[in-house]
Amino acid sequence: MNMMKVFALTLAIILASSKSFANTDDMLMMRVVLNGPIVMEYVKSSVLEHGYTIAHEQRCDGGMTDFGYKTDFYRVIFFGKGKEVRQLSAKYPDIVSYLPLKLAIIAENKETVLTIVNPMVLEPYYNKEVRMQLMRWRNDILSIFEDVRREVAKRPDQK
Repeated sequence: MNMMKVFALTLAIILASSKSFANTDDMLMMRVVLNGPIVMEYVKSSVLEHGYTIAHEQRCDGGMTDFGYKTDFYRVIFFGKGKEVRQLSAKYPDIVSYLPLKLAIIAENKETVLTIVNPMVLEPYYNKEVRMQLMRWRNDILSIFEDVRREVAKRPDQK
């Protein structure tokens, strides 16, 4: 891959992650009225049910506080399917920077926001094979969000 393509791809991701929450083309987001730790457990359960492995959970509260942000709960879950990641990385080494997928869980008071970069922002830079994978990831993320929404709605404190 030439340097210009790598630069354009990197710029697209930076722009996607820096836009406001109103732009749902670049970011996939969901807000629920429930505290962060419970939502995180629902997310982890759904991620696993979708066949993904959780590679890492990162606590970000301290670092964000150092930058002046106030949040009750801020975590990032890194997840992927090992075989997919290895195959894509071998064929398309430039995609390694964007894997595994990273889902942020940000809570304040009794509301929690889930947010992740829409994998489809990478679509213009890849062939049909990778675009199909990006679409599957997007659909899985939306399904994970829907699973969380259903679990939250089942709670007696939500009625």
